[in-house]
Amino acid sequence: MTQFEEFALHEFQSIEDAPFRPEQYSRLKFGCDEAAREMGHQIADAFFEQHASTILNSRCLMIPSPFNFVPNAANVMTMHLLDRLNNYIVDAKGSHVEYATVPRKISYMDDYGRLSGEDRKSLIAGDRFYFNSQHFEGRCLLFIDDVKITGTHQNKLIDLMREQQLENRTFFLYFARYTGDRPNIESELNFAAVKSIKDLNRIVVEPNHHMTARTIKYILSADPDEVYNDFLRFRSYRSLETLYFNCLNEGYYKIQKYQRHSQSCQFGEIAKTCFVQGCQELDVLPLFNRVR
Repeated sequence: MTQFEEFALHEFQSIEDAPFRPEQYSRLKFGCDEAAREMGHQIADAFFEQHASTILNSRCLMIPSPFNFVPNAANVMTMHLLDRLNNYIVDAKGSHVEYATVPRKISYMDDYGRLSGEDRKSLIAGDRFYFNSQHFEGRCLLFIDDVKITGTHQNKLIDLMREQQLENRTFFLYFARYTGDRPNIESELNFAAVKSIKDLNRIVVEPNHHMTARTIKYILSADPDEVYNDFLRFRSYRSLETLYFNCLNEGYYKIQKYQRHSQSCQFGEIAKTCFVQGCQELDVLPLFNRVR
């Protein structure tokens, strides 16, 4: 029996031949719950159909792509995948899949999707993932990610398992697997539906939107005037507060590129004022006028 197996719902060599909607994938990356639900359910349906026997006869642990504090898109998708898969398992009188996370050491400043294969290897070489090997004991591991481009993250996880002498049967599940030789195609996928801050605003106002790390970095990297005029002034003080503290908890305030933009956008000052004074939603616009 092979220790490591891959499962990909789709394969593609270019944007044009992708058997899924690139725009829907992009919406997932920016926190769209509807896209996450659709894609997570599709993976669960196909994976259970092919591997029901293994799942029903194992104690399984589902683990999304590593993240720091703010969940990434793969984590949002994983939650829907887990719900759907557990529904099948419990109906079949099996034991539900449990959930775990793998913390990582650093937050990436560079847009990972634009990097070459070698640059990805160099970047991730400086990162560190952390396993709770005792929690993994006796489990079939299901690592989840939205897309496989070069396999750099997968290789990092395999290396760590071998380093800790973990022999668990392991599946790497993906919504899609890229079979071409142009890694920066990932960036085209990521931004297929988001070309401007206005596009992001349309996703953020949808029901059950999730604030992902990509969403925050896009805001911090955008033109300050556009961010204010087309995005921040439409947010409630609670949203601004969440955005601000997520930046702190991810450590983005230490990164000069993001620090400069966040100071220009002034959302940090607004959020701090709201937090300290307990402002109501109607107080947000006067605060914007005060700090601009």
